[in-house]
Amino acid sequence: MYCNNLESLTSTLSELQQQPKVQSVLLFVADKGHPDKKTIEPVLKQFTKPLMGGVFPEIIADGERRETGFLVLPLFNKLNTVLVDLSLDVSEIKKSIHTHAQQEAVKNVSLFCITDALTSEKTTMIDLLYDSWGPEANYVGAGAGSLSFKPLPCIIHQHTMVGNAAVIGVIDVTVNIGVAHGWAPVSEAIKVTETEGNSIISLNWEPAFDVYREQILRHSGVEISPENFFDVAKSYPLGLIRLDSEMTIRDPYATNNGWLHIVDNVPEGDYIRIMNGNINSLLEGASKAFKDSHANISDETSQQFCVDCISRVLYMQDEFDRELAL
Repeated sequence: MYCNNLESLTSTLSELQQQPKVQSVLLFVADKGHPDKKTIEPVLKQFTKPLMGGVFPEIIADGERRETGFLVLPLFNKLNTVLVDLSLDVSEIKKSIHTHAQQEAVKNVSLFCITDALTSEKTTMIDLLYDSWGPEANYVGAGAGSLSFKPLPCIIHQHTMVGNAAVIGVIDVTVNIGVAHGWAPVSEAIKVTETEGNSIISLNWEPAFDVYREQILRHSGVEISPENFFDVAKSYPLGLIRLDSEMTIRDPYATNNGWLHIVDNVPEGDYIRIMNGNINSLLEGASKAFKDSHANISDETSQQFCVDCISRVLYMQDEFDRELAL
């Protein structure tokens, strides 16, 4: 359900509040022109059922990209939610997550997790989620925030909107998931030899940017520099090598002093490969994810939604509409 303004959102939440079948709500807010904390919180307070969500660079509604507005997804199962303050000590974060996990049986459990994309404790939190619920649970997540890369209150839980936090929602139903990206490796394995926070200092014991630049030049003949970094780097993400699954994609967004600054953490000691793709390969990845998510689903009334990385939009531009049409 797409709402193009705050008045429409207020009306929609009021309507869903009165519907007995609706037990919870996911709320996705587009970053451009979104209401501030003081404006949106009174609207959220009127909705008393479990609610979680976040602010994102764009949202997808009715098969279209939206830079403004709200996407409201009613759920017919109850979410058990918790807000995790990621500014706390790791031991306190662990306690918060483990306490929440003890309230849930593992069988058939699925987790929704929305995290402030700029927090430094994302990887720690994700590891703690897996430690708490393990391989039997299904996980769906997203990083919230703005393309300005400036901190802002972007996590929504019940009637609050905060930053440097994550919201977790546990639901007692199996969520069918499809994951694929369409990027392919264009380098050999490269060891991450030194990091600091979400920045890579060295690869193979050499300045990270020098190694990254050399690999791109070798593959495409394009010379990447600090001035054109973002325009070139959006075509060359990093792939974290995983033994049992498709490589996890990490997006470099800037460089200085030979460092690579990444949106998400890349663990020191891990191995990466430089990735590249084209419109067709990314579309093939999206098609695979769609098919996998629909495997063994026969109920035409089942709910569906997708989480797509904003880097795909930046790379594909107008061609992204082809992905939405799959």
